[in-house]
Amino acid sequence: MWEPEKALADVATGQAPDHSAAYAALLAKGSVARYSKGEGQGTWGIFSHAEIEKAALDTKSLSNVTVPPGTPRILPLMADPPEHGAYRRLVNPFFAPSKISAAEEVMRPIAAEMIDALIGQGDADFASYAYHFSTQTLCRFLRVTADWRIYNDWSSEMERLTGSGTATPGSSLPMDHFLKVVPYIQDLIDDRRANPGDDVVSGFIAGEIDGQKLDDQAVTGLIIALILAGRSTTASGIGNFVRRLATDRKLQDFLRANPDRIKDAVEESLRIESPQQEMPRMAVQDIEVGGETIKAGDSVFLNYGSANLDPTRWENPDVFDIDRKSKLHFAFGRGIHQCFGAPLGRMQMRVTAEELLRRTTAFELAGDVERHVWPRLSVEKMPLRFTAA
Repeated sequence: MWEPEKALADVATGQAPDHSAAYAALLAKGSVARYSKGEGQGTWGIFSHAEIEKAALDTKSLSNVTVPPGTPRILPLMADPPEHGAYRRLVNPFFAPSKISAAEEVMRPIAAEMIDALIGQGDADFASYAYHFSTQTLCRFLRVTADWRIYNDWSSEMERLTGSGTATPGSSLPMDHFLKVVPYIQDLIDDRRANPGDDVVSGFIAGEIDGQKLDDQAVTGLIIALILAGRSTTASGIGNFVRRLATDRKLQDFLRANPDRIKDAVEESLRIESPQQEMPRMAVQDIEVGGETIKAGDSVFLNYGSANLDPTRWENPDVFDIDRKSKLHFAFGRGIHQCFGAPLGRMQMRVTAEELLRRTTAFELAGDVERHVWPRLSVEKMPLRFTAA
């Protein structure tokens, strides 16, 4: 048995030279490890691409219902089959290609206006753009009636309190803060019942699961899932990608001259710096993983960031290569719990890069970058200096 606590602690506190070096050390030891040797309930990490792929597809042994009974669940994230499938069938149509194309027409002008304002300052913090753009455009996507800043501030505090915005296995959500947003969402639901449209919230209200309309609590849970998952992951993806462009002038110039390759660069950025580095599961029956026995009741973390840097799956995994033939990374998960908002997040990253590159001839770091590295890999402060086109 080997213990990964030190390596993971170094990642979490920023003491590791970089997260990829820590993952390389973990992968060299094995594909799975128990985080501590204590008696009773165990906590495990799975690190290799092959074992995570199997675990992500194993919904019989590993549950996504990771909060204690009585704690509000964020659906469909914290649901198992068959309940999960019913919710996904309700949600998925709102993220179809036609819906994303329509959303892009609304979001691109917002990106352009916000980026123009930053360029006009000469030097500006791009991390604030990433969070404000992702929140503002998500609220437009939901046709939110309240000020988008309310949701931005609420989400930010949820992430601070939990480390990721959701609960880890066996833990409860910070209920006092969690409930603060509910009155605003109830106002949104009431407005949409009175003024239905073709938006996501109206669709949730009109939709059915097992022949039954969703009550307000269920609709609220779906909206919260979209806000929590959509804001931070997208903002992190944007920040990570723009930081790389700001520090790699050759890549920046290439994409400015070849905007059709921005999509490929987005995928490689998501692979090499996955916004969500791990996701929790709860073992509901004993399971063998990498020669170790994970017991029923044990907590399990699927380390997607590690899988995306596994040298047995990726040649030169630390190299940013937009010509990789395979784009099948774990940034948005795998299997039934693959992020339903992935098409929206990819589009928001692409649109940001397109508008930023189009409006500049160059941009570079103008100061120190502050990063959050665990369990979410993100940029929290990033001063950039822009040269306008």
